[in-house]
Amino acid sequence: MLAALRASSSRLPSLASSSRLTASPRLAAFLSTETPTAASTSKLTAGDFLEPIAEFQAPKADVPPTPTPDRGYPHPSGPTKFSYSMLHMKAPKPKYKLHCHSTRNNTIVTVAKPDGGCLAWFSGGSCKFKKANRATYEAGYQCAVKAFRVLEGVAKDTPIQLELYFKGFGEGREAMKTAMLAVEGQNIRPLVCQITDRTPIKIGGTRSKKTRRL
Repeated sequence: MLAALRASSSRLPSLASSSRLTASPRLAAFLSTETPTAASTSKLTAGDFLEPIAEFQAPKADVPPTPTPDRGYPHPSGPTKFSYSMLHMKAPKPKYKLHCHSTRNNTIVTVAKPDGGCLAWFSGGSCKFKKANRATYEAGYQCAVKAFRVLEGVAKDTPIQLELYFKGFGEGREAMKTAMLAVEGQNIRPLVCQITDRTPIKIGGTRSKKTRRL
């Protein structure tokens, strides 16, 4: 029986050198011996020959790895919780605009609605100033005070915000600033949310207009 097993093992490829199969240490030692002795044959049992069969396993097929929970879709979020604070959300305040166009000959103050429509306008001429007096500091101050009264009447009915725009470097510009910081503008100052200087800057361009002579 031992001679037949050794003869069949010589026909098969070496089991110890195979990368896919793992041989038993006892079987490898048995095959490596040329002539078994009486002491070695007496210790071998049938289980020694059946042991490698359990160790010979077929190669595993290429199975894709099981996706982890992180790779899958996230868990659905719960329903949005209702809060009574949503009912108390305030609508944005309408933004009115106050334009101050100040030139060396006149001062024009315009109060505009949020949609851009004209609500009221005042100038040096409408404030009873004639000719050269329309460009004075006092004329610009009177225009600013009258515009403030119009805005105060609008603010009594509904809360508003105010955007202030300056254009030009006449005396009416400084008059508007002084009126805003004075007692006449104490009710208008909290409404101002933005101040912008819209004076155009001339870079090159055409020849300027000739100087006016009075």
